[in-house]
Amino acid sequence: MAFLATALFSSPVWAMAKKPISSGNDTPSKPTTPAPTPAPTPNPPVREPAAISDSITPEGFDVFREVSYPTGEIVDKTYQNYRELLPVRNAQQSYRTDNCDTSLEGSDRFADRISYAVELKMQPSKAQLGYVASYFGLNKDVNTYLPNSLISHPLCNVTADTLNTTLNGKHVPSAATIKKANEFANKMNTYRREALAGNREGYVKASRLWSKFMMCLSYMESLTTADSAKAQKVAEKYAPSGYRRPAGVNFYEDPAQPPESRLNIGLFQFTPDAGGNIQACIREWNVLYPKCGISQNASQAEMIRVLGSSLQTFNAFCAAAKVTGMFSVQVNTTKAYNTHPYNVTSNGSLKAPAERCVSPHMAVGRSYNHFAPFQNGSGFTLDNVLSCTLTGEY
Repeated sequence: MAFLATALFSSPVWAMAKKPISSGNDTPSKPTTPAPTPAPTPNPPVREPAAISDSITPEGFDVFREVSYPTGEIVDKTYQNYRELLPVRNAQQSYRTDNCDTSLEGSDRFADRISYAVELKMQPSKAQLGYVASYFGLNKDVNTYLPNSLISHPLCNVTADTLNTTLNGKHVPSAATIKKANEFANKMNTYRREALAGNREGYVKASRLWSKFMMCLSYMESLTTADSAKAQKVAEKYAPSGYRRPAGVNFYEDPAQPPESRLNIGLFQFTPDAGGNIQACIREWNVLYPKCGISQNASQAEMIRVLGSSLQTFNAFCAAAKVTGMFSVQVNTTKAYNTHPYNVTSNGSLKAPAERCVSPHMAVGRSYNHFAPFQNGSGFTLDNVLSCTLTGEY
């Protein structure tokens, strides 16, 4: 299908191209060239629960029973010709990063891994963006950041005028799509208020709606072409020794892009370059799983195994982290350019970080945006994701 690849920064910052129909870029500075890492050893990972502090999860909440299965079922019905979220995946093809968290044992559907990633990012944390701080008006010391989550701040409502600003005048969606974006924001803000007030049902609904949004995005990113002959051919071209592409794991190569951003893998189409736009995800993963970490200088072969694993745990985690990361920029930046216009007062000053709203609809360079559908990249992908999200129960 036709595709848009976005690149708004010039050297030394580089942007990564993504899968045509849906993906976008973000803008990390490229650290040192990743050092080679040896082939994986048969030693099992250290299994541990995620190291979350200050959890706001309601007592007795079961993300798999209450969110993953019912939400995955709705989205699979929307994409009934594919139905990729609920099949149980082959754990025998899992990689060590699929088996780090004891809470995930036996939950081997893509829907499970996406909903659990959302659950992790419902909890407040500090985005690990110090290494790209200068590009977004952030402090290099991440300890200065106000922690944020998927529900720590309200979603900004949007208009054609605000979107013209935040999308740099490109691909401003139609009035019908803007209406859907505001319906999503209003629903989420209602559930958010209830959740933060201690209402269990509000928390469950917020979790379901974010999970549904990310599941719909996964279809737009990769799941409709995941098992195509083309995906298999690309996987065979890049596969490290002993690796075979698992079912449902898309490999996409964009020949129009430079080598470092040509290959995109998995549910949310990430490039297996540890020094690229997954660096923040690696850092945040290592905070949660210090005994089951990923090297910040991991080789391409290692990252193909991580991003292309059968259960897609890190791939799903990185996608959720990309959303909270772009929200963290808007919350913690000192520059009006890098946040939503509603966060700028009439005298030109910025609202306090705790008082800001956040938006996924920010161009590359304004926020740390990875996904082109959030920017209406191809002119239809944002509407498709929102329509899917707003279909059925939510």
